[in-house]
Amino acid sequence: MVGEHHTALIATDVASEASVESSLFVLAIGEVIRIDVARVSPAQRAAIVAAWADAVSPGGETAPAATVVVEASDDLPSMLADLSQRVTLAAIAARRGRSWMLHAAGIADDRGNVIVLVGPSGRGKTTAALALGRAYAYLSDETVAIDRDGTVWPYRKPLSIIERPDAPKAQRAPSERGLRPLPAGPLRLAGIVLLDRGIDAPDAAFLDALPLDAALADLVEQSSHLTALPAPLKTIARHVVEVGAVHRAHYKEASSLPRAMATIFSAAANGDSPRCGAEPGEAHRDEVAATPAAGRATIARAPYIDTITLEDTGSVAVLQPRPDGTGKLTVLAGIARALWAAAADGASMARFLSAAEAAYGAPDHQESAVRLVEASVLQLIEAGIFEDARWRRRERVAWTDDGDRVVALSLTDAAAAPVAMEGPAGVVWRCLEVGEARYAAEVVRRVATMASLESIDVDADVRVFLGALAEAGLASSERVG
Repeated sequence: MVGEHHTALIATDVASEASVESSLFVLAIGEVIRIDVARVSPAQRAAIVAAWADAVSPGGETAPAATVVVEASDDLPSMLADLSQRVTLAAIAARRGRSWMLHAAGIADDRGNVIVLVGPSGRGKTTAALALGRAYAYLSDETVAIDRDGTVWPYRKPLSIIERPDAPKAQRAPSERGLRPLPAGPLRLAGIVLLDRGIDAPDAAFLDALPLDAALADLVEQSSHLTALPAPLKTIARHVVEVGAVHRAHYKEASSLPRAMATIFSAAANGDSPRCGAEPGEAHRDEVAATPAAGRATIARAPYIDTITLEDTGSVAVLQPRPDGTGKLTVLAGIARALWAAAADGASMARFLSAAEAAYGAPDHQESAVRLVEASVLQLIEAGIFEDARWRRRERVAWTDDGDRVVALSLTDAAAAPVAMEGPAGVVWRCLEVGEARYAAEVVRRVATMASLESIDVDADVRVFLGALAEAGLASSERVG
């Protein structure tokens, strides 16, 4: 069971009539990973067993989530470093969508309260883990997994340590470096700390409590497979509520960290945190993420995974999917918040203006308000937060323009009739190009400028006319966020 310290254990597989030491089963963030060592020498197997001694699965040959095969190599340090990375990636992939996984070190007190120390590679997590793991139980220097109910899954992988400046990093079991074993019993989240080591920091480490909006970007960036979690932003917000706040640790030397961490452990011991099962406040609740309906004529929200309103500032955090499976976090403040709310079911420029006026009051100068809203909407479209159609002329179109009147004919349909365009209709046509697509909102703005009108006065008509051009085979569009 999790919470016990184990010595190395080699499982055996039967190959023909001989029993060959071929597999090591390790526990990584709650997942059993099988390390296949059949291809390496006995000496290399012994080195692997020694490095992974503290992570051996107490279930022995429990059905593994994945198998990592170790290939023979003359470069043992590189082999061990590569193995550590591959086991980590295999465990993270297996845990995908079931836990919030942070690129973090982890420590625990004797009661099983856990502090995760978050930071990117090179931020000093291993150094911090070495300093803290002698005062508290060591969980990981790489990855920590947190379930919805606050249960924490450790990963007592080998530590990558520079022992000689002229040699590769050594892979050492935590117990070999004097780090404490896990406490008995379950592990629960009690604190989230962002590491901020600096030469200008004071000698004594200190903690700053951060509002969620100040910490959210770091937490998202240092999460693995976050977009696979149900309601990932709300999940993060819930855990922050449970522990009371995210803290930033300012320190010069890792040796000063244990005393600073004691304040969080003390609060947990006194019942000040965590609050098991706590839910985000009302400001953290938001509608379920949705994908805009295809073909919608109005401007709409681009596809997103989750969104929350941050209590401290009222800003709206939006998490969107990237093609590579990672998430893109955007925090919307000011007028963008009102525009985001207005776009829930799609909105016209007139609706956006009404939403801005409802949030901030009627402006003294209507013209300047229209231009501000228009510019803000275009920025949100270009940033991929909003989705709008992009329009271009079709290639196989013949047309003439005498300055007053445009006549265009689709060459792809033998039965097509010429389309005559005058006034604003001709202006719409002239705004379109063959090779370069323009957002409908941009076409609206150009038409309004050329006709000496406001965009809200022509928005609906321009979009309807663009649709008519598409039906006539003269223009084409695509939805782009």
